[in-house]
Amino acid sequence: MELWAALLVFTADDAALRTELKTYGARIVCETNRDGNWDLYVMNADGSEPSNLTRTADTDELYPKVSPDGTRIAFVADEGRREARRRNLFVMKSDGTDRKKIADNGREPCWSADGKKIAYLGGEFEKLNYDAWATKGLFVVDLDSGERREHPNKKILHLYTLNWTPDGKWFIATVHGGMGFDHTIIALEADGENVYDLRLPGCRPDVSPDGKKIAWGHGDCAIGVADLELSSIPTATNHRNIVESREPLWTYHVDWSPDGKYVAFTYGPRPRGKSLRGLPQVPGMDAPGWNVCVADASTKNRWVALTTGNRSHKEADWMPPPKRGE
Repeated sequence: MELWAALLVFTADDAALRTELKTYGARIVCETNRDGNWDLYVMNADGSEPSNLTRTADTDELYPKVSPDGTRIAFVADEGRREARRRNLFVMKSDGTDRKKIADNGREPCWSADGKKIAYLGGEFEKLNYDAWATKGLFVVDLDSGERREHPNKKILHLYTLNWTPDGKWFIATVHGGMGFDHTIIALEADGENVYDLRLPGCRPDVSPDGKKIAWGHGDCAIGVADLELSSIPTATNHRNIVESREPLWTYHVDWSPDGKYVAFTYGPRPRGKSLRGLPQVPGMDAPGWNVCVADASTKNRWVALTTGNRSHKEADWMPPPKRGE
């Protein structure tokens, strides 16, 4: 058994947490490559009863984002072959039906708090580029009217992991080599041009459902949490880690549960070599041995793995429990 596999076995078995998750009610959607093709799977919060939502043989569905009420999923899909391959933006019902394209060359979707709009980043190039930061421009589409508008800041470049705060006033994302920044997490006015550096070392942030906390990948081997203040100048304070690993195991793709009690995240071995291309944390890149996990957000290193094995499972997003009567 390789070192990373051995460590995974001996660190991801909190039986009490797994019992909690069995009755939690919320479910988890993730991108999964089990047979050479990426599909979106949904499973219970403890990893039981996984089900394929997309079932497409010639298209890779990636980066699922569930609407606040849990009824719909926004996602990207890599379509076409070779030079004609493109990454486009779709939305569907949470059972996988009623699939609709809402943007060509769109990436990194996120929902407005009322579930009526989706914000997304445009692709920097027409041809598919797998670099996470190959984005240019920010757009908002109204799902009822189909109306589309571009963000007033026309200098938006090289953002990824886009979040729309619950108050509707801010977008939060990672920036990599764009807008005058090297690599950091920023807050961007939703209807203005001001940009603020949250000074969080790492990437791929996720804002809690109440807007009071932010979680992010604190380097390659930790999941960090900070208190988020969304005032006239947003700040992130009281940094702490809730998951810590060590090389050669990486932690990425954190996502808050609907009540803020748990986080989902991805855990797996670092890639061999030093090339930035083809890194397993990038949507659509193969990630053998990467698995979806859930951690207790109130403490450190209390977590369980929901998926196992040497396949690719990542980019989890929570689906809230159905309302009574549904």
